[in-house]
Amino acid sequence: MSTPIAQLPKEHARLLDGGRAPMTITGADLAAGFFVGVAWHDLRFVNCDFAGEGHLRLDAMSGCRFIDCRFVAPSHDFGVMSDVRFVRCRSFGHAVFGGRDGSTGVVFEQCIFSGGDAAPHAREGIGSTGETTFANCTGSGAVLVAGTRLVIEGCRFDHTSFVIGRQRSRGVPLAAAVVIENTQGTGVWRMTDARMRSCHIRNSRFERIVDDGSECEA
Repeated sequence: MSTPIAQLPKEHARLLDGGRAPMTITGADLAAGFFVGVAWHDLRFVNCDFAGEGHLRLDAMSGCRFIDCRFVAPSHDFGVMSDVRFVRCRSFGHAVFGGRDGSTGVVFEQCIFSGGDAAPHAREGIGSTGETTFANCTGSGAVLVAGTRLVIEGCRFDHTSFVIGRQRSRGVPLAAAVVIENTQGTGVWRMTDARMRSCHIRNSRFERIVDDGSECEA
């Protein structure tokens, strides 16, 4: 059972001060915290819960690790991310969390995504509008996001939507390099206004891919 963040004063202060001293936060419920306009550096969250909407809007996140954490229908903005890993984490419902343009080294490893809505209109989800990697993950009904680079390695996804790059109609255009290897897709994989500069698929199988007005640059 997780502990409310309000009962962890030391960790709460560290989450607000933008410091760089490494710290591990274990078994905390972050739902009650309000973190806006701060940066998180070198934090390690283990077995923590993240839920709710709008109370986590960071400027930046670097060197952080999320291990065995749960994301329950959250809507969180982690700012510009660098060297951030999610390991064996789980998401439930329509989950929106990740980084902004310029994010690098955002990796999801052995995560499970139990989505609530993979509809084509959904353009926000899990990942970043920078570089995003999904390695050995599984999931169904999720929306996964990458802006400039998307790597999918050893994954199994069912009925999943992908927001790749960004069309000019949605702001500053982005085009992603896409690499998919050793992956299986069942149900419908939906590319939502995807914009790619290259796409390489190796040793992978898909049941059905639907292209919603995507572009691939030469």
